[in-house]
Amino acid sequence: MKIAVVTGASSGMGREFVRQIGFFYRNLDEIWVFARRKERLERLRNECRVPLRVFDGDLLKKQVYRQYSSELKEKNPDIRMLVNAA
Repeated sequence: MKIAVVTGASSGMGREFVRQIGFFYRNLDEIWVFARRKERLERLRNECRVPLRVFDGDLLKKQVYRQYSSELKEKNPDIRMLVNAA
């Protein structure tokens, strides 16, 4: 599974990166998005051509980090792009 990972995806540069990645890199299977505002991430799903996997919360919080770590171990994705916009 080929993915992109974007932090700070609910607004500003992070949000725009997600929109552009979805437009220009259609060969990705998913974009994994991180932000504290889940409702904004859910709205972003409708604007993106690539499926999103939403991780709501701050990566500095253990619960969010554990969820991300678990998904990485389970899915073993091929991370093609990493955008730290948070």
